[in-house]
Amino acid sequence: GRKPKDINLEKVLTIPLNKRSTIRSLAWQLGCSPTTLHRKFMLNLIRRHTNCVKPALKEKNKMDRIKFCLL
Repeated sequence: GRKPKDINLEKVLTIPLNKRSTIRSLAWQLGCSPTTLHRKFMLNLIRRHTNCVKPALKEKNKMDRIKFCLL
């Protein structure tokens, strides 16, 4: 088959965080296709990172949300 396209993965760290928030924007910054970058994710060469900004809901807030949805 076709040989895999080689990407310099160290370059990812030099890209600002706001320009690598999605696969599409990161691929554009690296100069490769999103499909190529997606394959790197599937091979665990790059891992995703999420930041939990919202705290966990308390029991009272969960019940209030359920009541709101049911009404």
